[in-house]
Amino acid sequence: GTRKDPKARKFLPPSAGSPFGDFPQDWATTKTAKNVRPAEDPGLTMSKTRDYKHAHTGMGGSCSSLNKGREAPQPKAPVAGAFKKRPIPPTEFRRFYDRGDLPIAIRHLGNENKIDWKVDIEKLDYHHYLPIFFDGLREKEQPYRFLAHKGCLNLLESGGTKILPTIPQLIIPMKTALNTRDTTIIGRILKVIQRL
Repeated sequence: GTRKDPKARKFLPPSAGSPFGDFPQDWATTKTAKNVRPAEDPGLTMSKTRDYKHAHTGMGGSCSSLNKGREAPQPKAPVAGAFKKRPIPPTEFRRFYDRGDLPIAIRHLGNENKIDWKVDIEKLDYHHYLPIFFDGLREKEQPYRFLAHKGCLNLLESGGTKILPTIPQLIIPMKTALNTRDTTIIGRILKVIQRL
């Protein structure tokens, strides 16, 4: 063998500096520097900066497969909410009625209820009272709902030529009622618009 015949060892390449390979030239000790082979490829030597890869950046330890993975779920389109009910703002009709500024009262009859007007309807100021009653059309509580609806119908029936000049003042109450997106309120305001 080569141990018994030292002359045969000169034909063998020098052994590695460690079981894991040669030491770098700069790191080799005096004992191991004699046996270190000159690096022909500069890529075989380890740089002083130690350009190690960070975790989950290399391909080491990863498995490969030809099966296609599951597709990521596509996000659903956001809902516009065009038919979603919106909060109902407080009405001027409720404030005026609770304060006693409206000349109306409920007359309870056997089969139905009616509005008892304390003042003649033809003598009312339509520029003041008609927008207030239209604003109360978005009420959903009693007796405000009944009084506002019946009051609008009575005013439209007896208004005559007084209704036309008040139409610009009715646009904002009608728009506010339609923007609530409440089917009950929308149906009620559309019936009043038909009478208008």
